[in-house]
Amino acid sequence: MKLPARIHLLPLPPCSPELNPVEAIGDVIKDRIANTLWETWDALEQAIGEELRPIYETAERGRSLVSHHWLIDQLNATATGNSAITD
Repeated sequence: MKLPARIHLLPLPPCSPELNPVEAIGDVIKDRIANTLWETWDALEQAIGEELRPIYETAERGRSLVSHHWLIDQLNATATGNSAITD
């Protein structure tokens, strides 16, 4: 499969969730919904949505969860000249 020019895959070692930036988002959601008996699926979906909303409404919140310096350094090394990747 050919990737678009601006897409660069970064291989991660197996079984290393601390290196996967998406795990931070999962942790935020799990903190909110774990150990709770939800009356309905709608209530659970609403709780998840409440936790996700600040992440997708505020770029800085999302960036704070997934932008680690080691990741940004690797991305910048891989995608030289890509001004969209910043701290």
